[in-house]
Amino acid sequence: MFCGQRIHDKCYRRPFFDAGQFVESWDDDGAKKGWCLYKMGCRGPSTYNSCSTVKWNNGVSFLIQSGHGCIGCSEANFWDNGPFYERLSWIPVPGIDSTPDKIGETLTVLTGVGVGAHMALQALRSKPTESKPKRRANRKVTYGDPSC
Repeated sequence: MFCGQRIHDKCYRRPFFDAGQFVESWDDDGAKKGWCLYKMGCRGPSTYNSCSTVKWNNGVSFLIQSGHGCIGCSEANFWDNGPFYERLSWIPVPGIDSTPDKIGETLTVLTGVGVGAHMALQALRSKPTESKPKRRANRKVTYGDPSC
């Protein structure tokens, strides 16, 4: 590890990553708006370096600021980490692998499991008891006028 912070931590495109707004192709509207380059192969979320602070070309710019994703050149096995233009599938990303349908299905299943567990626990707690007639408290039974 070359530096203590990831490129991702200081990237000016980080808010777009957190919002799930990614460039899908080099000439799409997201690229023109400066959205996150992660889906285009940016290695910023896994690369430790100071490029965004030091910058290159006498402090003028660095890869991401120039419109290209980080290639992770300071990381171990840099040359063996796969193609530059494919996203790293092991980095968890908000909004990429989930859709409203998947989220809804997951919540439905979890709700069903919760309801089932609740019903099972209620059934275990309320064991059936033998039905015995209830005894009345000792009462004095009087017939006629009680003042006699």
